[in-house]
Amino acid sequence: MKTKKLWMILLAFLLMGGTVSAQLRFGIRGEVGINKPSFTKDVYSVENMNDFKVGPTLEFMLPVVDFGIEGSVLYSNEKMNIKTVNEQGMKTVVEDISNHSIDVPVNLKYKIGLISPVKIFLAAGPYANFWLAGDDFKSEVFMDKVEAKKFQAGVNLGAGLEVINHVAVGFNYRMKLTDDYSVYEPAFEDIFNQKDGFWSISATLFF
Repeated sequence: MKTKKLWMILLAFLLMGGTVSAQLRFGIRGEVGINKPSFTKDVYSVENMNDFKVGPTLEFMLPVVDFGIEGSVLYSNEKMNIKTVNEQGMKTVVEDISNHSIDVPVNLKYKIGLISPVKIFLAAGPYANFWLAGDDFKSEVFMDKVEAKKFQAGVNLGAGLEVINHVAVGFNYRMKLTDDYSVYEPAFEDIFNQKDGFWSISATLFF
């Protein structure tokens, strides 16, 4: 009798472990910026800002309640053009800058069953960005006066659809809480450190 109970307890633990492990998923995520903000100050303009991100993601959802956490480690490539603006409004590119970094968003995630096999998901949480490398400023106007910061942080908000438990597509809104650049010339503060939010679209393939 004791042996039978022992086997039943062991079976229950195995089933529980299978349920919990089924909620932990690995995937690959890609993200592309969809808005191209333009910041102009006096005779300078920052335009064509865009970025893409790609890397692994890990999702853990609590059983039954469809609430959990998702974290990613993404390679990020950001680009922008810096232009001069003359009195007639004509613009000339003086810098074409590309930065490389590691982006680490960690979001709380909630899923809502819609029509099988489709679910709506909502996500929100902080992110941290660690600078790896980037182009040096070549123009004497910006050289030694503007420098990319090695660390950035902010908040992500997102929503989207998950289909057949393997593909998730969503829209994301990012709010910056830190500056992108260290600026040693007050005139450059506004054009390099705008706090406007950025929209992006993401796609994740879970295995």
